[in-house]
Amino acid sequence: MRRIFYLSMFILFLSTGIFVSCAPQQAQTTVQSETKQPEPQIDSAQVKMYLSFGWENYKNKQYSRAIEQFKKVLELDPQNEKAHKLLADCYLHHPDPTYIDSAFALYQNAIKKFPDNAYFYTGLGYIYQKQWASLTKDALDEPDSSKSAVLKQKATDMEDRALENFLKAVELNDKDVVSYNSIGKIMLHRGKLDTAMAWFEKATAIDSNNTTAWEYLAKLYEARNVNDKAAVAYGHLHRLNPKNPDYLLKNGQYLAKTGKFDEATKILEKYITSNPDDYRGYQYMGLALAADGKHKEALEQFKKAEKINPNSVKLMCDIAVNYKDMKKYSSAEKYVSKAKSIDSNYGYIYIVEGEIIQDKAMDKVPASGELNMDVKCQFLKATKIYKKALRDENWSALARSKLEYLKPYIPTKEEIAAYKFIEGKSCGE
Repeated sequence: MRRIFYLSMFILFLSTGIFVSCAPQQAQTTVQSETKQPEPQIDSAQVKMYLSFGWENYKNKQYSRAIEQFKKVLELDPQNEKAHKLLADCYLHHPDPTYIDSAFALYQNAIKKFPDNAYFYTGLGYIYQKQWASLTKDALDEPDSSKSAVLKQKATDMEDRALENFLKAVELNDKDVVSYNSIGKIMLHRGKLDTAMAWFEKATAIDSNNTTAWEYLAKLYEARNVNDKAAVAYGHLHRLNPKNPDYLLKNGQYLAKTGKFDEATKILEKYITSNPDDYRGYQYMGLALAADGKHKEALEQFKKAEKINPNSVKLMCDIAVNYKDMKKYSSAEKYVSKAKSIDSNYGYIYIVEGEIIQDKAMDKVPASGELNMDVKCQFLKATKIYKKALRDENWSALARSKLEYLKPYIPTKEEIAAYKFIEGKSCGE
């Protein structure tokens, strides 16, 4: 029995030893086999085929089919950069809005794989921008002020992330006009007009056919009264979209404001020939001629405009100004009254009315330049009129400049009291 027991133990020990001695060799063999295993071969022919099919579907806006094809490309070749781009575009353009979540995930994944590709940062920035717009709308619609504040903060966070990605995109690709435009829009939304202008100018410097940037620049130049650049912007917009007559009209208008009257009138003549029933062509032609000191010719154009549209409050004011500059004050006052009957809340009416009173008073100033109380009282009257224009935010800045100009010439309370005592009538009425 003992012999059998020892023999069994010996066999058990031997077998265990063999197992232990063999285990590391098997593990080593497995590791070696894993390291030596060749990488899977990419079937380039299939990749090209699916890319081609996907591209055709993409061009035909068959996004669901295109998505299937581009996914097959990535199954065969996970590092295919073109497939990542096109698949992301399909998700963004798909009519089902839920696909934007897939685009978001794809852009984040692509940035990890291709950290130096500006395209994916631009795409991610665009999605953050859409989220900002959605949250901003929700905040405006939310009646609860505390909840609205939370939504606004979330919207701001999304806009910050969008800006961060667009800035990274232009850092990687200084020709990325889409990101330049997007940064300009964000700066504009934040009230940084000059910064926005600079970004849009960079965009047009790279691509002079960038309609979006020129449209924003035209409005910004108008707001900043940079008339020469506004004329250039509208010139480009007319070149890019000649079917939009407003661009040609604005081009002529701002050329006139820069003093290029011959060039302006040629453009406006072209506009009038193409749009003979649009009163604005004659109105702007009148303004150009008036600015050139040709008030009689300007009046002829204004009258043509009035026949077409006698209900334009701005046109009535423009005619009043032209009569004022001709020193035909009664006719100017008549057109101010017409303008008031159309829209008495229009601020420019009171700018023009104040100028008429001011100019009439200036006509009474002697060559010595000395201001008597009659003139000062008329200035006070003009001031009261200008203040009415402050109610219209579109004209309030001009009204304030008029008030600031007259401020040194307004009579004091003592002068007003003395005038009433001596003349027996109120000053500034």
